[in-house]
Amino acid sequence: MDNDTTSSDVNGNNRDAIHEEHTGQEWQQLNSQQRLYLLTDFCKFSLPYTNPGSLESWKRVNGTQLYTVHPAEYIDEQDTLHTNWLYGKIGRLLLIWISTQVMLHKADGTLTLVLPRSLNQLMREIGIERNSGKPTGNDYKRFRQSLQAVSGLHTVITTFAGNNFSGSFTGKNFIIADSTEIYWSAQTVSNNSTIKLSKDTFDLIKEHSTPLDAAAVMLLTSTNPITKGRSRGQDLDLYCWLSARNYALIHSGTWQTAPITWKQLSSQFGNTYARTKDFVQWFKKSLNNVQMVWPELNVEVIDGQGIILHRSKRSVTAKRKPTDN
Repeated sequence: MDNDTTSSDVNGNNRDAIHEEHTGQEWQQLNSQQRLYLLTDFCKFSLPYTNPGSLESWKRVNGTQLYTVHPAEYIDEQDTLHTNWLYGKIGRLLLIWISTQVMLHKADGTLTLVLPRSLNQLMREIGIERNSGKPTGNDYKRFRQSLQAVSGLHTVITTFAGNNFSGSFTGKNFIIADSTEIYWSAQTVSNNSTIKLSKDTFDLIKEHSTPLDAAAVMLLTSTNPITKGRSRGQDLDLYCWLSARNYALIHSGTWQTAPITWKQLSSQFGNTYARTKDFVQWFKKSLNNVQMVWPELNVEVIDGQGIILHRSKRSVTAKRKPTDN
């Protein structure tokens, strides 16, 4: 991949400092490009922000598409059934890590991802660091659960158009992994730990991933002062969705979307809010945070109605196409 992706500075030299924090060899390569990726389908709906517990499925609506997510399950040595949900900031960053690894290795078609041997390295690679420089006991538990969850994630996407007399129905099932082998001891992940991606999912990521700015992802998921100490997945969800919508808008013949209502946005992002006005309040705050790291973003907020996205400069610069000599 070409090292030609740039974007506007945020708070002076913050971007340079952010990129220096990563230590993984491949992640350093990505940081020099300031480009990460996320499967576009995962840009279109939000995963849970907190652990849904024993909930059987998680549903989100995007237009006429229904996304139904099923968790991973396993039985421990006491014959207790456990439900493992992919949720929160860690879940989202792991999906970005997987998508980005695919884009790094898409030329050689490598389906098997080898996990970093230490939890500390994995945390640093996806952008989570502790003041002590070492993972906590809670980190160890959360990452073990999250790795199991991402390995067993099962998503169903259905689209229905029509009525009882005529119409169409389409469905798509996809899983992240065909097989996984994850081993651990104390706070170490074995160097034999792997996630073998489904070939269909590998191809889907390779062909349909949205480019993201590494510094924007870091700022929106950290406790950096620019986001006023917030470290929530909601801001990242909004950034990823707007990146995907803007990318589609750029490649369409139009300059703006049709109005997207608060009801539609709430079904997609925040139907956990009891009142629409609470969702709208959150949405506006998150939009402000996204615009801090993506100042060229042009979103028109229509009070009492919703938003209109106008074609904007990308948060990552488009790659230059090779020219003939």
